[in-house]
Amino acid sequence: MNRIFHVKIAQGAYIFLVLCTALMVIAFWYQEAIVGMVMALLLIVNIERIIHSTYTLTADGKVVVYYGRFYKGKTIPLTDITDVELKRSSGFGGIMPSKYVLVHYENKNLLSLIPVKPEEFINALVKRLEHRIEEE
Repeated sequence: MNRIFHVKIAQGAYIFLVLCTALMVIAFWYQEAIVGMVMALLLIVNIERIIHSTYTLTADGKVVVYYGRFYKGKTIPLTDITDVELKRSSGFGGIMPSKYVLVHYENKNLLSLIPVKPEEFINALVKRLEHRIEEE
């Protein structure tokens, strides 16, 4: 059975959306249609990414990182994962701390994931890793 985890929206994404919206409104207000259309397109792409970003633990033993229709996803087999850590970032100078999951895979490659519930994601991933080791 596939297990889907949604991506936590970073505070910077909200700020970016507000700024793009303000720039789009100002551009259309001053009749700069090209700039307004570029800002509208940027808003559409980013809103789509925010809404459709997921991390999926598949039944066939893979972690699928999906960032929406406009971005290339990433698929990592569970057999390639060597370590999983729960980390804490300081955000903007310690003002907005957040938790993220750091996945080590293959030859010292790193992948930083920000699920809504990081502890639950790690527990599900570790459980699948243990189950995969038992099968081998």
